[in-house]
Amino acid sequence: MGSSRVILLLMPTRKVSVTLEADSIARARRSAGPRGLSSYLDTALAEKLERDEKRTAQLTYLDDLERSDPTPVATKQRAHKRAERIRDLVTR
Repeated sequence: MGSSRVILLLMPTRKVSVTLEADSIARARRSAGPRGLSSYLDTALAEKLERDEKRTAQLTYLDDLERSDPTPVATKQRAHKRAERIRDLVTR
């Protein structure tokens, strides 16, 4: 039989102290199981950072589109006011 090798890539880590709600910690510990709380929180943080970075990229893209939009300013303002009214109705 051939031998197989496992290569582990260890990322640099740093110990930090954070204050979290007790209930959230208990729930995270239960969800984390044997992989441990640190690993669970590290994964959750990485996923949140990725979502934030994607959201920022999307907003930048939309800002760029809006800047290049030939629609007259008055029309954009009317659309913005209409969108605000709709948002207010939906979020009540």
